[in-house]
Order: sequence, then structure tokens, then C-alpha cells
Amino acid sequence: MSQADANDKTQSFDTQVAHKVLLEGLDTIQSSMEGADLDRKIEVGSVLWELGDRVKKVLDSIKEDVRQAAVKELGGMVGHTKLDGDDMGSATVTILPASLKIPKGKDIEGIKQALGSKFSLFFEETVTHKPHKEFEKRVEQVNDALEQKILLDAVERQEMTPRVSFRRDRLSRREDGND
Repeated sequence: MSQADANDKTQSFDTQVAHKVLLEGLDTIQSSMEGADLDRKIEVGSVLWELGDRVKKVLDSIKEDVRQAAVKELGGMVGHTKLDGDDMGSATVTILPASLKIPKGKDIEGIKQALGSKFSLFFEETVTHKPHKEFEKRVEQVNDALEQKILLDAVERQEMTPRVSFRRDRLSRREDGND
């Protein structure tokens, strides 16, 4: 496909019609899921998952082009700009200032020793605390009830939301014989 053909194809894409059709389709899917059985929901979920992946890939490519245009417009300087589409769409791009970080593996203790008291002029030290992997087992082994209470009051259990992912290119358990 020539560049002219590609440009003609993108210019003929009607974003208003596509927007309306996609939203109506999603509304239809959402309303059809009310009362649907789990097998149907899984099937629809796998379709939406695949579409989401494809949308993300297309959007990432578009974002890269928009970033480049914004950097050019702002002359590479920190700031933000709003770019308009050819109809109702717009994009806001914020160029943030560069930040410094210490790369993994850097001998920070060696730097601290070399700089001595000057170290704190250049580096901020942050301390974080998290419960040890075996926190609960270790607390059970503490004999002092007050220490146990202090330890247990210092943490809270955070139940994790189970992760869900879908696929459309794989045999199901039923077809695989693992039902």
C-alpha cells in the first residue's frame, strides 16, 4: 500500500460513526451480560480482552506520534500543550522535568563513606518497613501477650483481588480433557 493510499484510508475513517458504533456495541454487550451464565460471560470476556489488547497497541502507536508532535511544539521544553484532532478529539501532553535516580547496583555505602557528612546534602535517605514474609509465624512464637498485641495491631490483613485474564487462542479445559 502506498503512502497516498494509506493517507486516503485514514482520512476516510469516520471517527464519529466509529465512536457511535463502538459505544452502542459495548452498551449491547453490557446489557446482555445481565443474567448471562458464567460460560457466556467468559466467552464475552475473552473477546473484550482481545479487543482491549489490540486497542492498546493501536493507542500506544498513536501516543508515540502525539508525544513527538508535542515535544516539537514545545521545543523539547518542560510544559504542556493541547493538540486538537480534526473533529471533536484532542490530546493533552505534559512534558515533565527529567528526574535523577540512583541505578540498581550502585555502591551507595561506598559513596556515603567517601562523602562523609556531606552525603546528606546530596542524597535523601528514606526508610520503609513491611512485615516479614513469616510475620504471622514469628508473632505466634512470641511469649509476651503485650508484644503480640503490639505486633498484631501494627499490621492489617489486605486481601488481594484475584487476577483474571482471558484468551481466545487456546483450547479450553473441556477440549483439553481437564474438565
